[in-house]
Amino acid sequence: MKQRLYALQHYTESGDLKAPPVLLYILLFLSRTWMLLVISVASQQTGNKLLQIFYPDKVHFYLGLIIGLFPLIIFLVSGRRHAQDGWALKCWPFCFYLLIASVLGDLCLQIYYLYMQHFTYSVTASIQLVVVAWSCIYIIKSKQLRDCFR
Repeated sequence: MKQRLYALQHYTESGDLKAPPVLLYILLFLSRTWMLLVISVASQQTGNKLLQIFYPDKVHFYLGLIIGLFPLIIFLVSGRRHAQDGWALKCWPFCFYLLIASVLGDLCLQIYYLYMQHFTYSVTASIQLVVVAWSCIYIIKSKQLRDCFR
């Protein structure tokens, strides 16, 4: 396979291809349940109420934590990859498949939630579905994203 060349600003000082900035936003979106967990733990007085607002069913909360675990692993490995750790360099190419699994899992989860609500319209569900569908398309189409995982 022919390797693509990018402008110098797309490479790190060690010569690795930087991930596109959109990847950070996708990972943050996919790990939104973990961010909500951290916020609810930090605000002890209103933490349970906050979780009840976003996740009235605990099963949905736990499913969100499972789906959000993959982006957290990608965050961990990407940070260690620039430190040139041996294990991180070996794991980095497999993180692309974790990313795909996480996006597809979140897409299936969003469709399942819509099914459970009998496909009634909801602004939050619509926004989440659009963002996860857009993320899925971006991951499939972005050549720079695929190349940065090589």
